Formats: sequence, C-alpha cells, structure tokens
Amino acid sequence: MKKTAYILNALLATSLLTAVDGLYGHIAAADSVHGNTSSVSAEADTKAPALKLLWQAQTNGSRLYDKQAPVTNGLVYYAASGKLMAADLETGKVKWSIPGGQYPEVIADNSVFYITSGGNLVRADARNGKITWKAKGIGTFSEAGAHAGLVNGTLIYFNENGGLAAYNPSNGKKKWENTALPMYASSLIGQYDGVLIVSSTVDNYRTQFFGLDPATGKQRWRTEGVYSFLAYRNGQLVMRRLPNLSTVTGGVAASGYLVTWVQLSPRTGKVTKTENYTPLHDVSQLGNSYTSIKGPYLYTADGNLEKNEAFLRRYTLGQDSNAKPVSYEQYGKWLAGPENGMAFFSQGTELIGVKLGTLSKVSYGRFPTPVARVQAIGRGVFVSLNNGDFYLIDAATGKRFGRISTKATEIGNAYTVNGTLLVQTSKGLFVSILPRSLK
Repeated sequence: MKKTAYILNALLATSLLTAVDGLYGHIAAADSVHGNTSSVSAEADTKAPALKLLWQAQTNGSRLYDKQAPVTNGLVYYAASGKLMAADLETGKVKWSIPGGQYPEVIADNSVFYITSGGNLVRADARNGKITWKAKGIGTFSEAGAHAGLVNGTLIYFNENGGLAAYNPSNGKKKWENTALPMYASSLIGQYDGVLIVSSTVDNYRTQFFGLDPATGKQRWRTEGVYSFLAYRNGQLVMRRLPNLSTVTGGVAASGYLVTWVQLSPRTGKVTKTENYTPLHDVSQLGNSYTSIKGPYLYTADGNLEKNEAFLRRYTLGQDSNAKPVSYEQYGKWLAGPENGMAFFSQGTELIGVKLGTLSKVSYGRFPTPVARVQAIGRGVFVSLNNGDFYLIDAATGKRFGRISTKATEIGNAYTVNGTLLVQTSKGLFVSILPRSLK
C-alpha cells in the first residue's frame, strides 16, 4: 500500500466512530449466526518452535503492504542503504544492486521500475540490474514522493505534488502528461470501459475520482465525495460512501446509515445506483475498518475505533434498507476476512477462525499478546502479534508450525513463492521454507 493512500484511509476511518445509542441498539436485533461447537487443536495453545530462517536482510521498511510479492526470476527485490538490491530467493545472496535505487514501484516480466529520490522514473533489467532507460518525472518533486503503476501495457506515473503522466514501459518515451490534477494521497484505480480511473484526496477527508482519456490523459469527468473504491462489477464502479461529517458540530447527532454503497458509471462518473442499509439515529462516531463484496454479499466491519472495536456483518446486495444484517459479533472482534472462505476474530488473546460456508469454528488457541493482524494464504494462517512475533499455522487444524521473532514494531504482508515464505517488517525481510503441508 502506498504511504499516502494508507494515511488517507486511516484518516477516513478515524473520522467515523460508532454511536452507542444508534448503532448498538440495531445490532442487538440483527440476525446472529449460529455455528458448530468450536474445535480446538490439541496443539493450539502450545508454544510454537522457532522457525529456521533461510536468511534475513535489513531493509528501509518501505512498501510493507504491497499486494504483489517483490519476486521474479528467482530474485527478491528490496531497498536498503540507499540502494535497490536483488537477492537470491533461496540463499539471500545479493546478485546485484543499484546505488540510488529505490523499492520497485512495478515488477513485470524481466523489468523493475522505480522512482529516484529526485523523481526520475527508471527501468532496470530485473535479471542483472542494468539500467535500460531513465525518464524525467513531471512536475515539481517534493518529499511527498511519486508512484507508478502498469495499466493495460502503459506505465502511469503520478506525482503526489501534482500531476500524472503515461510512459511506454519498453523505451521510456512519454505518451502524455496532465499536470493539472491534484494527486496527493493518490491511487491508481485502473482502466474500465475505456476510461482511466485515478483518485486523490480533497482535504484528507473527502476524495475525488477522475475519469481520464487513456490515450491523451485529458479529464473526462470528476466526482467528489467521501468514497472508497470497492470493485468493478457489471460495468460499474462500486464504492462505499461514508457519511460526510465535515460540517457536523461536535456532540450533535447526525442521522444516517450504517452502510451506503453506490454505483458510478466509469464513462461519466455519475452515480447510477445507491443502496442504504441499517438506518441509525447518529453516525457522527461511526467507524469502518473493512468493506468487501464477495458474490451476492457485502461484508463490512464497523465499530467504535476509539475502543479498538470492529464487528463483522453481512448484507445481501439489493436487500431492503431496513433488513437486518447477519452479524458475526458473537465470535469477537473482527481481524480479517473473508479470505479463502474464512473470517478471523479475537476474544482477548484467543484467535478464532470461522468457515463461513458451514459456520464451523476453529480455535487457534491463545497467544502471549493480542493478535495484531491475520493473513490467510493457501492452507496457512499467518498471525502477527503486537510483540513482533509471527506464527505459521495450519488453517484446518490450528496446528502451529513455527514462530519468527521479528522484534519489529510493524509486520506487513507475508508472501508465499515457490515453497518459500517472505515476511515484510519494519525491521527488515525474513525468509523461510514453508512447511510441507502448506506448500
């Protein structure tokens, strides 16, 4: 995840905290799911052995939440000591480095693309580190930085200080630029129905989405609101619209809905459909931690973020606004999911997984400190604790395969590549062999 996009999401979330009288009264009437008796692994509460590392490397701690693993051609890419490094996935041996290089913005085929500290866009051969071209970025570069993404074979560069441009990834030739767009806390959404969609913040509260001509970069439309992008479905952009509380006086109740989602036409940016769920007397303190569309359902985790709460509910798309959601509150505080058909919850220091298809539960036991984050990848559950420990667990049985003591204050995404586990942290990169049953 981009740093500025992460900041914006955090600001959007912390600006909306749950109202006790409005929200919890309705939750009490929600349909609660009733699952099977919890199955507890005999090994769930045992202390996991230290996992043997293949290697580890200090990094600058950037891009901890990228969705794509920083790996191709058997090499792992990271930034450290003012260099872009490429190391062998199995041994950690550095194969090449580029002084002044940064963590890759894009890894594609045999290329890595990064942006220098001065704002230049660079392409290097992913196999040997040879720089094949360098292009000057657009606009005045600042400490806010810049980012790049690959969309339909075109490299899109967007300057957090303003503006964006498109480049040919093979030779670095600029196709077009648009220096008029404000791009702070920006995101590259994608290209849909022949329109390039990007977003940025208006005031760290409201967002603005732009529809651009992908051939020229010219603006076709602009839509502003407290929106977060969810998906592209059936020819429409689907977004969650949060309450606009920028004009609400503190201590004054503001009526609204627990969930509002809208459809926007990618061709015009106009709202084509709006659905509201669960009317509330007061949304002035409503907080959202997670929203996702899975098939016919919309899952959302909301709660009082001042109390570090988040409770998972499920709505059926198209249902009446007053229809009660399915609530999973009985399982505890939401942590992650649905992922691979499961959702994960905590009760104190105990981690619980719920198979949403059967509503059967698996207890993953208690941990020395509260669980901070969970990822479900393949057959494994990867658990990060507040104390910097990282656990590998069998999703089906709760068996703990091992533990990495990262001693990091922040643990980012884990990735599995060719039977190898990579864990990104603020202290560096940790690499281990996956247990056989998780491969």
